[in-house]
Amino acid sequence: MRVFLLSKLIISIALIIFNQISSNCEIFDDVKTIFIEDKLYCLGSLQFFYVDLAGISLDTDELVKESKWIDLTNIKPKPDNLAFDSPIPGGNKIMFLEEFASNFYVNTFDTTLKKWNINENVKILQPMKSITVFTEIWTFDEKTGKSYSLDDNVVIFDTINMVINYIASNPFQGSLSFYNKYAQVLVPNGQILFIGGQIDNEIVSMKPMNNLLIYDTINDTWKIVNTTGKTPEVRTDHTAVSTSDGRVIVFGGVSKPSVPALPHLSVLDTSKIPYEWSTPTVENPIGAFSGHTSVMVKNYMISAFGRNESNKDPTYSEDLYKLNVTDPLKYKWSLLAKFNYNNSTIGITPTMFGGNNSFASIQTKVSAATSSSFYEDVSRTRQKNQEIKQS
Repeated sequence: MRVFLLSKLIISIALIIFNQISSNCEIFDDVKTIFIEDKLYCLGSLQFFYVDLAGISLDTDELVKESKWIDLTNIKPKPDNLAFDSPIPGGNKIMFLEEFASNFYVNTFDTTLKKWNINENVKILQPMKSITVFTEIWTFDEKTGKSYSLDDNVVIFDTINMVINYIASNPFQGSLSFYNKYAQVLVPNGQILFIGGQIDNEIVSMKPMNNLLIYDTINDTWKIVNTTGKTPEVRTDHTAVSTSDGRVIVFGGVSKPSVPALPHLSVLDTSKIPYEWSTPTVENPIGAFSGHTSVMVKNYMISAFGRNESNKDPTYSEDLYKLNVTDPLKYKWSLLAKFNYNNSTIGITPTMFGGNNSFASIQTKVSAATSSSFYEDVSRTRQKNQEIKQS
């Protein structure tokens, strides 16, 4: 009997290792990044780690050491069954919304204390829809502490007071629910720009890049703006970031499946009226990417992961690149960090014997507390809260 059980365990482990090796090329698929202080937090469906940029000067060619990739998936207690692919920025915190019995709760990871705050109540100012509205990208306004996400209206989550609400204005009467695969970015004047993407309403149509949907967070108003200049090709699966002087840098994307949109890099100047597109000179181009992630760090845009569409057989990238945008007319790419699966100090390790594997760096700075049956505790707590409300 023991031999049988041991053989079964060995076979299970072998299958896990095989599945992990075969899926390594996609381990960084659909990862989102948030930059907090000097750390780049990376979050995917099962991945939660950061790349420590402390002491790294972006103005040099210094590469980030692989020992600086720090795993966070095993910090406990933590929310069970939590997917990391819909993070909400909130100052020095990263938040995840949940729904239970028509109420909303937030699980918060404190990046300073390296610990979870679990099951915090969220105040709802008006009836909300299903939790699926919170699976999109969130844009954070550091000035107000509010994060914004687009559904058939804009959802606003006040990360300071833990309040969630829809905006008052919505001239589109639900048609926004068909708009997807765009890039959204907050510019210094308080506007959120929704760039590119597609309208998926029975017939899929690409959204022109010279016709932008804009939400004004200060005045709670919508408008559609026509741009001038050299308009980029239509695209999906691209990124957009904003500089302090109002330049919006759009990188990557595809105009149709596996066809890179051109140019790979475009700039929208929002300091001009009307907004103007241009194509800067790019030194050391890295090719065409889609499904990647980008954030601004000082005078650099850091882009990571995604699919390299320039390859004959597109593959998923494990690398981090930086783009120097100091000169508005000439940008320069360079490598920032490279992940190596075969390195002895960084590895992909299975975290459970159920087939669900996640990124787990051997280098772990934060010790994990003793695991607890969190899910049952949360369910009991939430049920008790419901009974109190009804009494």
